Amino acid sequence: MYQRCLSYGKKLLLGSTVIAPTATLFMAGSAVIAGDVDQAHAPHFHWEWEKWNKAFDTASMRRGYQVYKEVCSSCHSMKFMCYHHLVGVIFTREQAKRDAAQAMIEDGPDDEGEMFLRPGELTDVLPPPYHNEMAARAANNGSIPPDLSIIVGARPNGPNYLFSLLIGYSDEVPPGIDLAATQYFNPFMQGGAIAMPPPLNDGAVEYPDGTPATVTQMANDVTEFLSWAYWRNMNRSKQVGNFMFLWTFTAMGFVWWARRFVFAHVYAQKLSYKIQPYGFR
Repeated sequence: MYQRCLSYGKKLLLGSTVIAPTATLFMAGSAVIAGDVDQAHAPHFHWEWEKWNKAFDTASMRRGYQVYKEVCSSCHSMKFMCYHHLVGVIFTREQAKRDAAQAMIEDGPDDEGEMFLRPGELTDVLPPPYHNEMAARAANNGSIPPDLSIIVGARPNGPNYLFSLLIGYSDEVPPGIDLAATQYFNPFMQGGAIAMPPPLNDGAVEYPDGTPATVTQMANDVTEFLSWAYWRNMNRSKQVGNFMFLWTFTAMGFVWWARRFVFAHVYAQKLSYKIQPYGFR
């Protein structure tokens, strides 16, 4: 009887101190109430390239680069991306050279000690929109637009967060969130306030392949491009991993076959030793 009372007391203590508070926090986190949460959780969109036997969609990456170049590059830099990274993926070598030549890169100093502009080359980094952080702050109401080279890896739940942020702008501001005159409401931003205006609008770009340039389509394409920019070796890593996976199972089968049919007599034989007592012959 005493043991049963003790077991019941343990269960009651466990339920009141652990289970009930955990369930309460879970329910509170699941219900998105305006003003009660700082940031909405971005859902998982099950990207096709996340599968073990799938790669990045080249057509989508090309469209994503176009969105970055025509929309995002006016404020955001990609300081870890060079034009030669685009060769064989986004462009051919000649196309990449022509695209790089359209950008005027500041170089120098020359023989007279002056800086000068020249056409871009494949070894050049994609040109940033601002010369320094102070210029970026002055042009964006005190905020510095983040670099997009590794933005997918720099944010938790990177691709899903980025896609949700791009399509998550809303004109309806819930109570409890105060926005400044230069801020916009986005539930996927910490605090709900973001200084960047909605960057995407239907028809903002014109895709050469005829794909409708909706907000969702452009957000999907630029997310795929930026995901590739962060995981440029992912396709190669999957190829090597799949090869090693098949090689490992082949080796395991060969070892089993050798153990069963080649070295079976070694494992089946019985070895015995006759030990003579010490001092006797």
